[in-house]
Amino acid sequence: MRAIQYHRRGFRPQILLTSMLNETRFPAAEIAELYHERWELELGFDEVKTQMLEREETIRSRKPAGVEQELWGLLLAYNLVRREMEQVAAEAGVPPNRISFIAALRLIRTTLLGLVFASPGVIPKRLQQLREDVGHFVLPERRRARRYPRAVKLKMSNYARKRPKPLAQRRRSAPAI
Repeated sequence: MRAIQYHRRGFRPQILLTSMLNETRFPAAEIAELYHERWELELGFDEVKTQMLEREETIRSRKPAGVEQELWGLLLAYNLVRREMEQVAAEAGVPPNRISFIAALRLIRTTLLGLVFASPGVIPKRLQQLREDVGHFVLPERRRARRYPRAVKLKMSNYARKRPKPLAQRRRSAPAI
């Protein structure tokens, strides 16, 4: 086991544990950077599960061929939305990750539903309008260097929160021996 200790501005110091023991082949700085890059992949998984599947993470097909077809369809749709976002980003002169996936997906869905009833001659014009509309979903630049670390907020609850009594109160209410 190898422990890599590092600190990024705006975050608390962290320790990564890894089984990659060769320090020349796997430099510590590179591993730490790749660890944070991994979260970009997690965001992609979240987009598929939360936005595209609308939190219904079940496959409707009962046979292996149907499951495979459904997964390929899902991945195809995801990549088509991402490709459209990439083209819009190139036209806008921004990196593709600055285009909102959620806004682009919703706009593409509603546009495609509207194309069901459209005549074939109108489709190219509507798709061009779609690209122009997606261009409005450019996100602000990401803040890479945080000044304050992220913190988890307490969730609201309908129940009273149990808190330990202060030491002075515990001593007063303790039975005498």
